Amino acid sequence: MIIEKFKSHLKTKYLYWLSFLLPALIFASYFIYRNQEILTVDLGQQYIDFLSFYKNNLFSNPLNLVYTLSSGLGNSFIGTWAYYLTSPFNLLLFLFSNSHLPEAILLIISLKVGSIGLSSFYYFQKFFTGDNKIFALAASLAFSLSGFVISYNLNLMWLDSLILLPLLLDSIDKLFVPKKHYFYLIGITFLLWFTNFYTGFMTLFFGLLYFISKLINYSFSKKKIISQYFIKSFLGTTLAACVLLPTFFEILNGKIHSDTSLSMGMQFSPYQVFYKLTIGAFNFTEMEKGLPNIFLTSLFTLLCLLYFINQKISLKEKITSAILLIFLFFSFSFNPLVLFWHLGQYPVWYPARFSFIFSFYAIYLGVQVLAHTKQFDFLSKLACVILVICLGIFLFLNIHQKEFLNQTNIILTILFFLCSLLIILFFNYKWIPVIFFGLVGLEVSINLLASLDNISYQKNYDYSNFTKNVSESINYLHKYDSGPYRTEKTFTRSDNDPLSNNYYGISNFNSISNRSIINLVEYLGLENNDNSFTNNYATPLSDSILGVKYNIVPIKNRRNLPEKEQVVFTSAFYRPDLITNKVVKSFKQLQIRQNSTALPLLFVSPTHKKTKFYPSMPATNQNLLFDNITGKKTNLFNSLYLTNPTKIQNVKPTKNLNEYKKIKGKQTSAIIFNISSFQKGPYYLELPSNLDEKTTSVVVNGHSLNNQDLGISTKLLNIGYYSANTSIKIIFYLNNKNINLNGVRVLQFRQSNFNKIIHQFNKRQPVTQQTSPITLTIDYKAKNKQILNSTIPYSSNWLLLDNGKVLKKQKFAHTFLSAQLKKGYHHITLIYIPITFIIGILISIMSLNFILVFRPKKD
Repeated sequence: MIIEKFKSHLKTKYLYWLSFLLPALIFASYFIYRNQEILTVDLGQQYIDFLSFYKNNLFSNPLNLVYTLSSGLGNSFIGTWAYYLTSPFNLLLFLFSNSHLPEAILLIISLKVGSIGLSSFYYFQKFFTGDNKIFALAASLAFSLSGFVISYNLNLMWLDSLILLPLLLDSIDKLFVPKKHYFYLIGITFLLWFTNFYTGFMTLFFGLLYFISKLINYSFSKKKIISQYFIKSFLGTTLAACVLLPTFFEILNGKIHSDTSLSMGMQFSPYQVFYKLTIGAFNFTEMEKGLPNIFLTSLFTLLCLLYFINQKISLKEKITSAILLIFLFFSFSFNPLVLFWHLGQYPVWYPARFSFIFSFYAIYLGVQVLAHTKQFDFLSKLACVILVICLGIFLFLNIHQKEFLNQTNIILTILFFLCSLLIILFFNYKWIPVIFFGLVGLEVSINLLASLDNISYQKNYDYSNFTKNVSESINYLHKYDSGPYRTEKTFTRSDNDPLSNNYYGISNFNSISNRSIINLVEYLGLENNDNSFTNNYATPLSDSILGVKYNIVPIKNRRNLPEKEQVVFTSAFYRPDLITNKVVKSFKQLQIRQNSTALPLLFVSPTHKKTKFYPSMPATNQNLLFDNITGKKTNLFNSLYLTNPTKIQNVKPTKNLNEYKKIKGKQTSAIIFNISSFQKGPYYLELPSNLDEKTTSVVVNGHSLNNQDLGISTKLLNIGYYSANTSIKIIFYLNNKNINLNGVRVLQFRQSNFNKIIHQFNKRQPVTQQTSPITLTIDYKAKNKQILNSTIPYSSNWLLLDNGKVLKKQKFAHTFLSAQLKKGYHHITLIYIPITFIIGILISIMSLNFILVFRPKKD
């Protein structure tokens, strides 16, 4: 009986199964062949850490998803959770161990790709009957493996919107029929906001445009339909207030930063978009600053054109569809529209993030043609012939314009267009639906291979080895020292290592970043850009100020291990200034060193002065901040400007001070300085930002320095720990024709002076206790008026209680949480209360109650 029911189910629903399984298996099989290696760029260096943190905390310690000290110096995690982690597919992570997260991510993305196919088929099949539903299957396959999905699948948090897009249009369509579907549009609107508010906004805005176009073509009473659409959309939006409200305020408070300047120009010539109709039109360059990914197969490209000359489709429908399609097309390049679609920010990497909407709508128009056509007329056939000829000429004339426009890709594209042309010419042949589907399946599969072969992927065992070894060190530290403190490393796999390895660090990589923290680390000379920062270019002074109590360093003999067991880094920094730090524990590949001068996260300072920082003066800024904390006036760096080289090789001075020019271009050019150390301690080379690896390679006593990414300001590069009167040889090799050494100086950190001051200061500090991820406490007896300072970023959500009474908050160093203390005993409690999140939850609950109370009785 059960078998018979199953057979009957398969017979009636097999196309639904195929719509899910085919794209999922085609996508997954590519990566299975590549040993399940799917980690690349942001997926391997950002998202996997968020997913790991989500997996480690959702059920065991959910308050970490509200606020965590693992994100940068400390940050609300609600916006991050709302942007990256709300997809229900992420629950599948709990079926896998941490070391197998890459395989879990492959499964999740594959299931999402399959779900895109399933929801698309569900929507498209309603336009067909009988055997012609195979056209809907082909359309669903074209969308689920479209150019956007193949190119941006690594941004897995965006894929939920592609699943929901067909269902949104279906829910809008159902507003125009007598049947009641009360919860449908409300539910889809809620899910689009909830699963990813960013692409959800894009999808919902397109839904509004689609609704308007449907309304224009609707001949009956429109008043009730309009009210239903806006009421249900509003209810779905308020239902998602728990996500939208806190995220909106995080964005409003400057936690997203990028270029927002408005100009009326075009980002590129619109005709260039047609380059992306070719097979394999994707690579790393396209990922960073390329063209919109609009590949939708040759058949649906032709069918989209035929929509506008199909005689069975009304002129009014053609005009509204043309306006909408043209609007989407010019949104790719016209700056005001680019800003609008991307929530007022130009995308940093991954351009035209709404291009999936254009592809879907073009396929939708093609489906309308298929649903209305049994045989194409002469005009349609002639139009297709002309289009194929013109496209072929266009691509060959522009073969050198883009890297992906190579001969192989263009020939493959033209061949598929010719095959598509044959299908349209002989459309009344009885096997055409099957051939149509087969051609679409073959084309999307070849495009997948041709596109993804241009991308390199990380080895899964590199991730597993790194996580295993770092977690071993961190787990030991948690047992060795249970107090709240920061830990850092002299190497990285990603800037979000603290999240995936469960420790409080400094580094952070997040599209939702606190601008004040980025400004601070910039002033202190740490590595940073618009949405990330690390502890690279640190000094013992910056480490101590920021509460870095432990550093994890690699052990040299790890290279003797088998390759698949070695910890692999994406970057490593030379830190001989850690040599005097106590070794806490050595493991097989890593070692923990303790910084005895680290400040606690909360500390008491004698005075409160405004800290004025200076651009590109990291040593000065670190010294100023330290003086503000301790109330002392110190000079912790001895310095020597490099102005008179000992020797120059194949260069000559120019008229400008400290500027040199190559004499013979192909020969090695070098500027050499020989100096002696002043006194015992760590030494640094202060390098202006113009002296990165593109300009010069720097070698000190035979050791090559890492000046790969100096950003936009001066950095301090540790060049050694020397005794007094030690020879230091510094060589600048020219990688360009010119080099300007203005501002280059050698600094010696006066560690013994620093140690005396900091040890005396730390003796008087209270013990900080963390009772939960969102609460910290200290007990302190103040002999006079003093300042409670911290290296916890300021937020209006922090509530400070002093002996049970509210304590007024203020900012320290333009960044950190601070408050004034009166003379006497203080029991101080810090509680992080996410006000907008709580208000959002209340709005969501009220909205849900309203939806349930006022639902139609028969629905």
